[in-house]
Amino acid sequence: MSQNTFHQFIKFSTDAYGLERTLRFLQSLTQLMLSYPTLPLTLLPFLGFPPSHLPKSLSPSKKHTLSELKSRLSLGRRYFRSFRFLENFSQAFDKYIEASASASAKASSSVKSSTSAKNKAKAGGLAVGLILGGIGLEKWLEILSKGFNGVYYCAETSTFIDELKVDGLGVWGRDLAKRVMKEENRMWFFSLVLGVLAGCWKVGRLGGEIAQARREVRLLEKEVRRENKAGGVVRGQQGGWEGKPMRQGEGGQLQQQQQQWREEEMRLERVRAGEVKLEEMRTRLDKLVDTRYKAARRAVADLLDLAVPGKAVGWVPLSTGVVSALMLGSTWLTGLEVWEKCGESVAKSAAKGEAEAKAKPKSE
Repeated sequence: MSQNTFHQFIKFSTDAYGLERTLRFLQSLTQLMLSYPTLPLTLLPFLGFPPSHLPKSLSPSKKHTLSELKSRLSLGRRYFRSFRFLENFSQAFDKYIEASASASAKASSSVKSSTSAKNKAKAGGLAVGLILGGIGLEKWLEILSKGFNGVYYCAETSTFIDELKVDGLGVWGRDLAKRVMKEENRMWFFSLVLGVLAGCWKVGRLGGEIAQARREVRLLEKEVRRENKAGGVVRGQQGGWEGKPMRQGEGGQLQQQQQQWREEEMRLERVRAGEVKLEEMRTRLDKLVDTRYKAARRAVADLLDLAVPGKAVGWVPLSTGVVSALMLGSTWLTGLEVWEKCGESVAKSAAKGEAEAKAKPKSE
């Protein structure tokens, strides 16, 4: 394990999102073992336990222990999700403001380009259309997804005290709290559906951009190769006549060689500029591919997560074991997202430390 990986693990294990994902992973494993009690028993022979000494199924006491553990893990995760609805509402609002500002800028440019009164009236109608619909379907899906997710977290936070199950302490009461939790699962389901749609739309949009970027890269590569093959007179070839007295009849040849040298310099400049642009385009293409991969991964995680609230409200007819397996998969995918963010944070801190270390001797 490298030093950066170790620091990344420390960052992940002390991060609120990382801890919540870890507890969710353990909860889904516990729920999976409760649904399929013989599953952990089949793995024991691979750990060195003799098959003859293995029990055929889990005892009632062990099932009760796993059930209690699952409940405690679920409750422990709520501590890290308290007041997270504020974050989701803030993200939804920021996305709406950003998208509205972009739509308003497009509307303003359309109004400025119109000169006559008739064109101005058309531009005014276009401005209203841009403000109402120019935000784009993808942005609206993201905004609504964050909004529904905020409602879900808000309702969940309001039932936290009731879930502590302390006698004489509660907000809604046992019966009403159950109804609120059912409604919050509906909000979560709507949020996930919108998130899946937004993710699919984003993946499709990025797919078109990636295809266009790849075409541009291929065209530029052909152009750079063509320029490289078109060789001419280089500067070193002029050494044979520079500084020597010019003989009769050599003036035209000298001018021709100078012209060839200038053309060669221009060609090399075009090659260098093309290579720089090609590197920038490849970097942009890599970023687009990485963004599409992360968007697709998030959409798959949301799709798997649909089983959890869907099962709670009775909209997804799946067994508890299947839901636990899907929950385990979605937790792994979203945990990877948090792990990568922690890695980026560690890399930035390391780069900042190296920059400060290099700058110290200069300042001294």
